[in-house]
Amino acid sequence: MPYKLIWEHRGVIKHFSGFVTGPEIFQAGMDAEGDSRFDDYRYAINDFLDCTGSSISPDLVDEVAAVDLVAARVNRKIRIAVVATAPEIIEAATQYANSPMNVYPTRIFSNRKDARAWLDADNE
Repeated sequence: MPYKLIWEHRGVIKHFSGFVTGPEIFQAGMDAEGDSRFDDYRYAINDFLDCTGSSISPDLVDEVAAVDLVAARVNRKIRIAVVATAPEIIEAATQYANSPMNVYPTRIFSNRKDARAWLDADNE
């Protein structure tokens, strides 16, 4: 499986590795949002640093944003950090962050330390 969910006290890390497809990214989100801990978490880290490649369509990014819009009815207090250096993932993350359907504050980072610092500043 090219992703695993790592649950923390106040959030979840979606760690992706290998070659990742759009449907796998979508499924990781569904798995996290379908978990009973979703109601209480405050952040999600989408970590793509260990990816070797990806295939993410713009339509899939819009679909993820639409699902998150519905999920926000349950928990609107989430912040999303995307950690990536691959241009195609950064492009997809930027599309998501700028989507009119996205209600979650979203930032893109090139390293885990800066992502964690941004999230921790709001979750202490």
